[in-house]
Amino acid sequence: MTLIAYLYRQSWILLFLSTIFALISGFAGASVVGMISQGITGAANLSTFIWNFFGICILFFITKTLSEILLSHLTQATIYSLRLSLSNKILRAPFKKLNNIGKHGLLAVLTKDVDVFIHSFMLAPTVFGNITLIIACFGYLAWISWQLFIILTIVCLITMYIFYFLEKRPIRLMEEMREQVDKIYLSFQQLIDGSKELKLNSQKGNAFIDRVISPGAKKFKDICIKANNNYAWVLNAGSIVFYIVIGLMIFVVPIWLPQEPSDLMTVTLIVLFLSGPISEVIGAIPELRQAEISLQKMKRLDSQLEESLYIQQANTPNPFANEQPLSLELRDVVHHYTTDKEDREFKLGPMSLTISQGEIIFIVGGNGSGKTTLAMLLVGLFEQESGSIWFNGVKMDQTNNEHYRQYFSAVFSNYHLFDQLLNTGANVTEKATHYIEALNMSHKVKIVNGQFSTTELSAGQRKRLALVSAYLEDRPIYLFDEWAADQDPVFKRIFYTELLPELKARGKTVIVISHDDAYFDIAERVIKLEDGHIKEINTNSHYSD
Repeated sequence: MTLIAYLYRQSWILLFLSTIFALISGFAGASVVGMISQGITGAANLSTFIWNFFGICILFFITKTLSEILLSHLTQATIYSLRLSLSNKILRAPFKKLNNIGKHGLLAVLTKDVDVFIHSFMLAPTVFGNITLIIACFGYLAWISWQLFIILTIVCLITMYIFYFLEKRPIRLMEEMREQVDKIYLSFQQLIDGSKELKLNSQKGNAFIDRVISPGAKKFKDICIKANNNYAWVLNAGSIVFYIVIGLMIFVVPIWLPQEPSDLMTVTLIVLFLSGPISEVIGAIPELRQAEISLQKMKRLDSQLEESLYIQQANTPNPFANEQPLSLELRDVVHHYTTDKEDREFKLGPMSLTISQGEIIFIVGGNGSGKTTLAMLLVGLFEQESGSIWFNGVKMDQTNNEHYRQYFSAVFSNYHLFDQLLNTGANVTEKATHYIEALNMSHKVKIVNGQFSTTELSAGQRKRLALVSAYLEDRPIYLFDEWAADQDPVFKRIFYTELLPELKARGKTVIVISHDDAYFDIAERVIKLEDGHIKEINTNSHYSD
């Protein structure tokens, strides 16, 4: 019912039309059974029977096909809408919220759950058509013999009631399976991310397989076997009921409730005819249950993202747009977070800082001093717990955070390099080619069909392509987090002595996280952090002069 409700919200019109055609095809299918019964008993008038029979068959074919086509359109539209909805919410959700959910949790929903959902929707036309056929045949059965209809209905209701209770255990096992999937995805993520370390130490790698991968995979296997075994007993018990019903119709009912032989034959044919559709519906139940569990996971992720979405409307005017020189100010900003390596809370701030247009600012400090956290606050990816951030004289908050972030272009230390040139504007290909040549990469990379011809490069070369992407965005403020760390001495010098001054000459504000003290004189101000506080700010004299 959950899946039907989901389809109804997507398009009740398509669902309604599909239902109408399915009902017509169901009654046509039931009529075919009745006509076959009439043909066997000789009750049919052959002069009209053949034409009516073929007419009903054609009606059954057309309406069933139309029902499945409409339902297929509806299910695919629903899947498309679901994927876009989740992707947009992930894009708009606060960065910290995504970190809390975890990459493994997001990937499990976007791959495993969506795939299960898609597969169940592919079954939907067949299951839906079979259900309507079963309903129509029961309606025809009531018209033939209301006594037999009542008997069969009671038997079916009792069977469904028993099935409902017997199914609780395999459903619970399926829910455990789904929870185990998250843990397996986390293990695989650790295996991939830590492959370098594991390859350097065979003992450590084998221990990771034996202690992490193997137990998780074995637990999933054991739960899956238990769930499938439980369902095997339940589903086959449900299937055998219908053969028992046939036996009752032939051997028992005539003794207790005498019927016309023709009616009894028709009822028996209907039950035999329904054995196929009923078996298909029963066989689809485990996958539909898995789909409902996956849907609950997707809805839970959806609600998590929905709760944390920024409340800014897409078409709200930009409050930061004005003709004044750019200004960015932090006023007593405080941010708390838990470090990855230590189970303790780290506090950044209170911190006050003013940044003006055209400045080159270096942020320096030891590991764990708060450099990257400050950078994430500056670009609007982290939110402060107290204090405020002002940009161009306007306070930044959740209602305008998205507008605020559009003023920044960044290359983070853990950056992601997109193959595609996602930048819009005129002459993007020409500009990208120019920057690639300027970074001495033209012998390695070309722009082909709006994307880099390859990204299978060294770490330093990939960072240069990330710099190309950042240049193409042409934002007022640039942030570089340890960009030069992977560069050879030649390109490190080019970055500091040529690229940064060029950005400044274009009126850009540049914020650089760096350990390269040999180039600190490039910056107008060098801000040193220690334990989440600004320890000192050094101003270069040649700028103040």
